[in-house]
Amino acid sequence: MKKLQNVAAFLFIICVVVLSVVSILGVWDIFGSDVITKSFQTLGLLAGVSVIIMIAGRFTDSHHEALQANALGTLEPVVVPEINPAFTGIRYATVVTLVTSIGILALLGVLSIWEIMEGTVLTKSVSSIGIVAFASFIIVVTCLEREHHKILQQKFSGGAILLLILIGWILLVSLY
Repeated sequence: MKKLQNVAAFLFIICVVVLSVVSILGVWDIFGSDVITKSFQTLGLLAGVSVIIMIAGRFTDSHHEALQANALGTLEPVVVPEINPAFTGIRYATVVTLVTSIGILALLGVLSIWEIMEGTVLTKSVSSIGIVAFASFIIVVTCLEREHHKILQQKFSGGAILLLILIGWILLVSLY
């Protein structure tokens, strides 16, 4: 089940990247507005489905047990999840891409504010920043979940994560 979940996570990340690129190209008028609307809707649907799959996967995970010494010096079994290191690399690459692209888009927005570039560049830059931020959030949360990171092991319910993603999607759709 773990390999299937990892493959599903990889495919989901690829879909998020492709749909985000299509959305950004739609914002910059390379594709029509119908394409960008459908990309936003598909991205929101995939985000909701991924949350459901992550929650369902928690009920079917099998973990390997290891032994760890406790405070008294006796050995106790400890659950050690299998982690694919590719997700850590994807997470780091996503953060680097996020920071770089937001910096470039912010520069384009500043150039538009100072009327060095066309006036619509500002709204296109802000929309693109929203798309990149939302896609990065989805990818990073997916990677953190596959890494069994302690941030996602806290008392967050699946509904809370789904609500955050839906709020982000609504904000993203309202930008364009």
